[in-house]
Amino acid sequence: MSKQSGFTLIEVMVALVIVAVGLSTISVSLSQHASNSRKLRDMTLASFIAGNTLTTLRLQPEFPDIGRSTDELEFANREWLVTTFVQESGIEGLRRADVSIAEAVNPDRNIRTVTGFVSSVRSLPRSQLPSFSGLGNSCATPCN
Repeated sequence: MSKQSGFTLIEVMVALVIVAVGLSTISVSLSQHASNSRKLRDMTLASFIAGNTLTTLRLQPEFPDIGRSTDELEFANREWLVTTFVQESGIEGLRRADVSIAEAVNPDRNIRTVTGFVSSVRSLPRSQLPSFSGLGNSCATPCN
C-alpha cells in the first residue's frame, strides 16, 4: 500500500477562508485610508480658502459690513461655496468674521468653519512699529 502525501480538501478550504478574511480586512483598511485622505485634503483646502478670505477682509480699505454673504470660487480645480458671516465682537472697532466652506456640488455639507477678527484700525506706519531686535540678547546695549 502506497502512502500519499498532500492536503485534504478541508485543509485547502480552511486555508482559502483564512486568505479571504485577510484580504477583505486589507481591502476595508485601504478603503478607510482613502476616505480619510480625501477628508483631510478637503479640510486642508477649505482651511486655505477660509484663511485667504479672512486675509482679504483684513486688507480691504473699508471696514466690513455686518451681515452674511455667499460667494462661489474655483480653487484646486474644484468649485467651492464660501459663506462669510460678519458680526459685532463686543469690542468697538473689531468685528468677528466666521467663514464657512462647502463644496459647490454639496452646499449643505460644511467642510470647515474658521473664525477671525477684522479691525477698523489700519496698520501703523513702519516708523511707529516697535523694535524687537534687542530681544533675547543678554547685553544692555546691542551686542557685536
